[in-house]
Amino acid sequence: MEVLTLNKISIVAISLVLIITIGISSISCTQNNPAKLEGGALLYTLTNNNPSYRFIVMYKDVDGDLPKYMFAYINGSRRTMEKQDIKDNNPKDGILYVLSFTDDEFSQFTRGKSDGDVTFYFRTNDGHGVVTTEESNSMTLDYEQMGLVMEQSSGGGGTCRG
Repeated sequence: MEVLTLNKISIVAISLVLIITIGISSISCTQNNPAKLEGGALLYTLTNNNPSYRFIVMYKDVDGDLPKYMFAYINGSRRTMEKQDIKDNNPKDGILYVLSFTDDEFSQFTRGKSDGDVTFYFRTNDGHGVVTTEESNSMTLDYEQMGLVMEQSSGGGGTCRG
């Protein structure tokens, strides 16, 4: 009788260990959604005939994971980006990252290349994997920094107001 009871206790104990192990495994293996980088761009501004440049990208993560780093790669050179709003810690609705350069600083990346020739992309890691944007070489006028508003007309073209 004691052997039968000991066997039952052993079976129950082993069953509990298996149930707990499976439960812990399923908790630690929750599915991660990869972070997203949106709106990556190189913007330029002209103020008093002095150009300046901003690289911008929006980091989003539906899981709420903050990035381990945020880099802009400019003509192969890696630069660390900073949050536009240092208090913004909500990756679920997006955190804007910025890297600004004066004309002299920016020209360091284009030395030896044709006028204004620059390629760039953005890279981050949410702690679960690397996310990288496609490489780009386009530059866009920074309407916001210049105090301009882009209006769309029904004819399909945009007009710029200051």
